[in-house]
Amino acid sequence: MQVAKPYVIYPAFAFLAYPNRDSTPFKEFYNIPEAQTVLRGTLRYQGFTDFVKVLVNIGLLNDSEQEYLRPDAPDITWRDVLAKTLGVTDSSEVNLRAQISSKTSGIPEEEVERILKGFKWIGLFSDNKVYLRGTLLNTLCATLEEKMKYAEGERDMVILQHKFEIETRDGKREIWTSTLLEYGKPSGPSAMATTVGTPCGIAAQLVLDGVIKQKGVLAPYTLEIINPIIEILEKEGIKIIEERFES
Repeated sequence: MQVAKPYVIYPAFAFLAYPNRDSTPFKEFYNIPEAQTVLRGTLRYQGFTDFVKVLVNIGLLNDSEQEYLRPDAPDITWRDVLAKTLGVTDSSEVNLRAQISSKTSGIPEEEVERILKGFKWIGLFSDNKVYLRGTLLNTLCATLEEKMKYAEGERDMVILQHKFEIETRDGKREIWTSTLLEYGKPSGPSAMATTVGTPCGIAAQLVLDGVIKQKGVLAPYTLEIINPIIEILEKEGIKIIEERFES
């Protein structure tokens, strides 16, 4: 996340992109050995990476067991959990904010204030009792599950882009993109469930129908598997938009 950079897909979205694990095998998976740079990345809204970096810096993503967070431990407030995590005895909001601000080196001041407002919105400066889940990470997640669940009428969004920067035989530089933008249905299937579950269901049906004849556990990296799945996906309304630009 230290190297996250703005990434533009559509003007409506303010995204950041950062590397997602080891990208190097994808040159072989996609059979593009001539590629000089291959990057598999994650997209998040701008501000996300700084917020998460602060959560890491103060220890809230620690996944080791904490005695005081065991399910049978006495009740404790988020204010006191934060003080313990920061190693201070003064659990006032003023002191907690100051302690957190001291661990935001390299983050612009206005962004630090936004992060602190986010902490307050989640309830980390409050006297709310935490859901005791054994570790700081799980305890935080329990609060986020309640605080950030979808309200009536809300929906999720999935966006995916493959981007190729190429040089043609005549020396012209071009950018080719393949973009998927999918929205969930309020009070219905999420975009995540649709875009994960539908290809899986199609693949299973193609195996049953004998269209996919290969045996074993198969990754979708060959045209024999990819093309029939894409054809049915488009019939289901899940489509990508392909575009080409001069670089």
